[in-house]
Formats: sequence, C-alpha cells, structure tokens
Amino acid sequence: MSFILDALKRSENERQQQGNAEFSSVPTGSESPRSSRWLWMLGVLLAVNLAVLLGILLRPDRQPTAPATTAMSPANESISAPLPTDEAPDSPAGFAERVAEAREEQSVMAPAAASTPTPAPEPQRSNTSQSASVPTIDQLRLDGSLQIAELHLDIHVYSEVPGERFVFINTNKHRERSQLPEGPVVREITPAGVILSYQGQTFLLPRE
Repeated sequence: MSFILDALKRSENERQQQGNAEFSSVPTGSESPRSSRWLWMLGVLLAVNLAVLLGILLRPDRQPTAPATTAMSPANESISAPLPTDEAPDSPAGFAERVAEAREEQSVMAPAAASTPTPAPEPQRSNTSQSASVPTIDQLRLDGSLQIAELHLDIHVYSEVPGERFVFINTNKHRERSQLPEGPVVREITPAGVILSYQGQTFLLPRE
C-alpha cells in the first residue's frame, strides 16, 4: 500500500514539475510590450539618422557670397575731397601737377590773346612805369627796411584781363588781392612781376 501511495505522490510531483516548467516557458505579458517599445525607439532613431544623412548628401552647394561693394558717387567724392587753399603748402608731386595745369591754362589763353586786338600801349606803359617806381624786395632787404621770409616767384602769368592773372609764389598759387602764408598781400600782377604789400612797405617781386 505504501508503494502505491509513493508512486502516486511521485507521479503527482512529476506532473506538477512539468506544469511549472511549461508555465515558466510561456512569455509573460509584461515582457512583450517592453521589447516592442525598444524596437519602436530603435526604428525611430534609424529613421532620424537616415533623414539627416540624406539631407547632408542632397544639400546643394552654397555659392560664396561676394562682398558687397558700394560705388562712391562723384558727388560724395567731391564732398569728401579737401578743398585746396592758397595758404596750404603743396608736396613736390602736387606742385608739379599745378605747374602743368598753369602751363595748360597759359597755352589756352595765348590763342585768345592773339585773336583779340593788340592793346593800346598806354596801359602797359603805366604798368611798367608803376613797376619801375616800386622798389624791389632785394633793395629793401639791402637797406634793412624790410624783414621778410624768402619769397620765390615760380610761375608768372600776366594778362590784360585782371581775372586771368595769377602767380605761383613758394609753390602756392595766388591772384590779385590774395594773401601769402608768409604775410604779404598781392596788390597787382604786372608784366615785370608781382607787387606785394607788407607791414606798410610796397615792393616788387620781379620775374626771373
């Protein structure tokens, strides 16, 4: 009897163990959603990486932007350019340019003077006599009555028309009634030179 009971218990235990093994082999409901969630996240990451890669490969090359250049209008250039003054000394290059311009102006004036009638000799004689009556700058320096800086008449242009007369003294262009940086005032431009006035003295700076 005891053998029968033992066999029944043994068979019952084996059946229970077999049932437990089958139950443990069945996947639980909690593991299936977790694995599917990981698969979904992995798929999303792969899709994002693929989209980024396609965007880089298919992106068109950008043309380099050329630097914007603004063209200065002649009006702005004329405003920004400093105005020349009679008092400011010129550099050697600037003085050479101004000498060339003065020679061109003098050559333009020559045909016009040739086409006009010959002026009467009386005004020219009066200018010559006036220049002869005025002492020169060297005479006043010799007698000690004039103390002034060195003056050099570079260019002398005389015309019967007062507005067309001009001189270059110490590389600066002057017309009648203009003042030199050294102090003298241009009173008159004559055929013999230029008559200057300084500290109550009137003298002639003769042309060379």
